[in-house]
Amino acid sequence: MNPVANNAVPSSVSRKRGLRMRPVLAAMLAAGAILPVFAAEPAVRAMPAKVYALPSAPLADVLNRFAAESGVVLVFDADQLRGVQSKGLQGKYDVSSGFQALLAESKFEVVMGASGGYMLRARPAPVRDEQAALERRGSHTLSEITVEASTLPTVERLDREMIRNMPAINGDMTSQLKLNPNIQFDESALAAATGGEIAPAEISIHGAKPYQNEILVDGISISNDIDPGNKVTSTSVDQIPGASQALAIDSSILCEIDVKDSNVSAEYGRFTGGVVSATVCSARKKFGGNVSVGYTSSDWSKLYIDPARQEEFENSSSDQLQPRFRKWTYKTTVEARPSEDWGVLMNVVRRKSEIPLKRFSTENANTTTSREVTQTRQQDTLLVKADYTPAGSRHKGEVTMVYAPSSNTYFMENYRDSNYTIDSGGLNLSGKWESRYDLAKLTHQVSYSKNEQSRRSDVDYYRAWRWSDDKNWGDPTRTNPTSGEGARGDIDQEVRTVAYKFGAAFMPFNLGSTKHRVNAGLELRRQDADYERLRDHFYYLTPSNLLTTGNSSRCMMPDGTVDTQACSTTRPLRYTAGQYFGRLMTYRAGKFDVSNNSWAAYAEDEATWRDLSLRVGVRGDRDSLAGGTNFAPRLRLGWQATDPLSLDVGANRYYGRSMFAFALQEKANTLLATQTRTSNLVWGTPVISRPLNRLEDMKSPYDDEFTVGGTYESQALAGPVSLRFTRRTGKDQVVRLVRSGQADCNGGTCYIFSNDGGSVSKDVTLSWSNSRAFKIGDVANRMWVAVNKSDVESNYATYAENYGNAMLRDDLIRYDGRIIRNSERPAENYNRPWTLRIGAMSTWPAQSLTVSNILRIRGGYEKILRNGSYVYEGASLENYEKTRLPQSNAIDTVVNWNPRVYRSQRLDVKLTIENITNQKNKMTVNDTYASYERGRTFALEIGYGF
Repeated sequence: MNPVANNAVPSSVSRKRGLRMRPVLAAMLAAGAILPVFAAEPAVRAMPAKVYALPSAPLADVLNRFAAESGVVLVFDADQLRGVQSKGLQGKYDVSSGFQALLAESKFEVVMGASGGYMLRARPAPVRDEQAALERRGSHTLSEITVEASTLPTVERLDREMIRNMPAINGDMTSQLKLNPNIQFDESALAAATGGEIAPAEISIHGAKPYQNEILVDGISISNDIDPGNKVTSTSVDQIPGASQALAIDSSILCEIDVKDSNVSAEYGRFTGGVVSATVCSARKKFGGNVSVGYTSSDWSKLYIDPARQEEFENSSSDQLQPRFRKWTYKTTVEARPSEDWGVLMNVVRRKSEIPLKRFSTENANTTTSREVTQTRQQDTLLVKADYTPAGSRHKGEVTMVYAPSSNTYFMENYRDSNYTIDSGGLNLSGKWESRYDLAKLTHQVSYSKNEQSRRSDVDYYRAWRWSDDKNWGDPTRTNPTSGEGARGDIDQEVRTVAYKFGAAFMPFNLGSTKHRVNAGLELRRQDADYERLRDHFYYLTPSNLLTTGNSSRCMMPDGTVDTQACSTTRPLRYTAGQYFGRLMTYRAGKFDVSNNSWAAYAEDEATWRDLSLRVGVRGDRDSLAGGTNFAPRLRLGWQATDPLSLDVGANRYYGRSMFAFALQEKANTLLATQTRTSNLVWGTPVISRPLNRLEDMKSPYDDEFTVGGTYESQALAGPVSLRFTRRTGKDQVVRLVRSGQADCNGGTCYIFSNDGGSVSKDVTLSWSNSRAFKIGDVANRMWVAVNKSDVESNYATYAENYGNAMLRDDLIRYDGRIIRNSERPAENYNRPWTLRIGAMSTWPAQSLTVSNILRIRGGYEKILRNGSYVYEGASLENYEKTRLPQSNAIDTVVNWNPRVYRSQRLDVKLTIENITNQKNKMTVNDTYASYERGRTFALEIGYGF
């Protein structure tokens, strides 16, 4: 369902009160953002009549327009109104008569809720028909369905209007979640040094690693199961960087984003953090669409750079320093509902960033100029969604196809012929069929997906020559000057998934004095992953001196052929003879695959008795990669203490998922063959490498959760206030150990994936969501407020980073003058100790203008720096010091203007301003320099809707 809420404007007189606010809050107030809750009274039935001139259009659009102009909140399920047209409204009406006129020829009516807003529902059946229905199904079902359909957007659940007006310059789904207090973002997401990137933001929920969130689009996972924790780019020969999301989905295609972060139902699995569930929009218009173009650039952004590296930044040859960039976004949407029963929506998005950089870090005017090369980042999305929702039928279905490839081009700094491309993303195809029977609602969903994490290089070699007049493109001024060429080779990694989901939501029934709602389901999944090196890749190392006499001094081998690939007769700088490579590592073409069969089943019963409710659920999961069957209990006890106050306590377990990287990396090194030679230039016999990684018997990682909270909702507060404490204990987390003395591994050293990681997180969250709008003048306003106190401890960063013996033993360390265990160190990312987030959306209906603002204040945090050793009780301990990073403040603003041009055609102008007050927020620091977030940044999108 797609609940839609149109912000209300109560026609009461505002009562202004003086407020003392910090400058950043004052800036929001000046922008029409923060509006006092006490400034207006709730909407009532008796409102003066107004003159309306609403043209013919889809009924959903006309209702939205009428609600906006009349100043009320209207909540309805957009799916109910697909394909329904309205003749519009002409004349003078009050709110009640206006709704009656608009719905006179439909099967719907509008009723007022307890909080003063209006809800759309189906007209009740005549008494005789209703009585028969009650006898068949029970009288308790109708009202509960109505409540479920009228859920309003909150900081955890975003509707289409919030998504459309949230500040997210890159347009990705996770960047829309800035208001959610239980989500922390990667500190590098807003880095000034890498403003040209367009990858989706990495998020952590309750301290879990980003790759242990389950991200769903129309119920289908788009989480990366290949190698999401690896962030290495140019330095790895056999590994390719990845991200937590397999598909980079543009948020413009979404109608709802729902974050489930505590007391998560047994229906959901494959996560230790949380679930981000997004719903793709369905067609609503008989025929319509829109086109738009968006732009931003480094010229539209204030990039704060430490003076210590300003010159390096301006002359950058590294993708980690991006002084210039240009981002373009192109969108097209076409939708149609040939009848009320079915509709089709198609959406195409291309987002591209161009990042000019120098290939070499220094100019070399006498030989090769450090010419400029433009790196690119490109994301494409093709979406087609068809739905079949016949009126009055028990059945409905939908088919969704999302094809979202991404392609990023790079080069290796200071290397010639070093261009390479990282390809990711792929295809998701799903079909869903829902049937409502007297006993239960049954849902079947079948899906297929194919995602990749691959690399292509320009050449099949890598060479690091000594600098010479022949190899003269490097920097001759260095101590040991070199000239490198080549890249890391071609690799394909791909995972194909076929999945089936079945769910049964049984109609509520009574058992004695208790009422029960039972849900159960089954999931089956088959995954096949491949790792393939497409062609031999030749890696030349160890440059050595040629002999000064004989055939080899001319690079001639004993068979009379001349080695032109790995030998040069030109004398390198500071050497007396030519050079040759004495070591050749050949990464041979080859392919291997890994399969994973998994299943899951769940059952859940929510029982209510008087003011108490108890949800008891269990989920069983098994996959062939980790082995073993895991059972995750889900328990929640609720108490409706008073009409406005509800309390609950929960104890839950969440099992994470296995990554194919654990198994694929075990075999990758077996494709390597190493040869050596001396000055006679004859290559020795290839030595095939043993594995470098090993996968031990592993268990599935899991988090145990204890959570307690309450929600207070009354008309006086104009929305629910929620207070919650959540504690997570992460166990059996996957880490990468380094062990020596392993005879079965290459060089006697093994990298072993094991379950020695752990974490503890504690979060206290207070939030308020405005359930109805308030009026100041003619402006409708809605607000969201959330504050969070967080503490996260973790003994590892990601599974891709090496986990040493000291970590395994949990050795003592000295941290900030205290002796603690290594596992007690605070996490270095996703660990702001507290945050305050305030969102506001203000609408001027007559001007077709909406202004949205988000204020984010993030508490200062501690950066850990290694500083030598410390002797404690005769033992040498690693010594760490903390550097305090200050609080970060930012206000992000969106101005959205969509005036009507002709009939139902509209101009869409969207201006996004990040960090509108241009705060200089320090992001991180090391021994040499500090890094900052971007300052004030503008992005403009212009479109046309029809």
